[in-house]
Amino acid sequence: MAHSVTGAALDMPPDLPTGALTSVDVYISSQCNRRCSYCFLPADFFASGKRMTVENFVDIVQWSKRQGVKEVTLLGGEPSLHPSFAGMVRMASSQAMDVRVVTNGARSFRRQLADGTVRPADLARVAVSLDSLDPVVQDEFRGPGAWRDAMETIDLLIEHSVVFDINVTAVRPVLGGLDELIGFADEKGCRRVNIHWPSTIGIGTTLDPGAVPNRDEWRELTRRVAQRSERRPDFYVEIERGYLADDEQLAGCALADFSNLQILPDGRAYRCGLLVDQVEMASLAMTGGRLKLMNAAHGEERLRTDWLSSCDSCPVMQVEGRRACIYDKVSSIRPR
Repeated sequence: MAHSVTGAALDMPPDLPTGALTSVDVYISSQCNRRCSYCFLPADFFASGKRMTVENFVDIVQWSKRQGVKEVTLLGGEPSLHPSFAGMVRMASSQAMDVRVVTNGARSFRRQLADGTVRPADLARVAVSLDSLDPVVQDEFRGPGAWRDAMETIDLLIEHSVVFDINVTAVRPVLGGLDELIGFADEKGCRRVNIHWPSTIGIGTTLDPGAVPNRDEWRELTRRVAQRSERRPDFYVEIERGYLADDEQLAGCALADFSNLQILPDGRAYRCGLLVDQVEMASLAMTGGRLKLMNAAHGEERLRTDWLSSCDSCPVMQVEGRRACIYDKVSSIRPR
């Protein structure tokens, strides 16, 4: 089912600063060649068949430039399934924007990169979804052929000298092989290994609870990442802290400081990625080249103004008994 943003459009008030915003995430298509069992987007998002128009994408890039944003990220679904994917990449790059693409390694992405439809020089970096070096584990959660797609895409990125990251969804079966995966990434010249918590929103609500790491497992993994000393200055590992002790404070809040903006194909705009599976939480919309407040007492805006006196009061932070935020991360140590 397709969704649209409703409500009276108001000028975005001056107390919604954009100075902390360095990248804008643009979901250009709801089409996807995968149905990952821990996806944070809901099933009706993929069923909607929505694609962002090229005109709206151009408006987003122009708005981002006016706000001093340096990077635009193309996501989906699988962004390379959008029929105008290559043109969008080229257009954003021509506007002196760093273009980042998040892909599962779909054949459509590899084909367009291999034949020059997508020019390597237009890609600032590409994030590839790879959870494990074990094909069985990868394909179990992402579907048949997922491991092969990811590995062949990484090889192609290396061949074309495109900077790449590896995104890891750390379900319990991948934990034992993470050190090996990180070593592989380092040797291949990867820029960053981004380890994140398996989603329990969207499609992820149906994920087998036994696949979700417990508190002790995640805190140990976080400790190991924080204590890593990398050999390359241009490589690091990053992980969401996930579980905090009562005396530990969150590093920040995307709602409070406007450090994040995610725009869906229909123009709905979210500041917190933990809320994108809830249509009713979208209080902003990108329309006509402007970011508009659709309802001052609605969704995220109500959270921000009425409930969010501090990070610890955020109702979405308390997830299954853990104090957590997807924007609260620690990194390994890079040599100076």
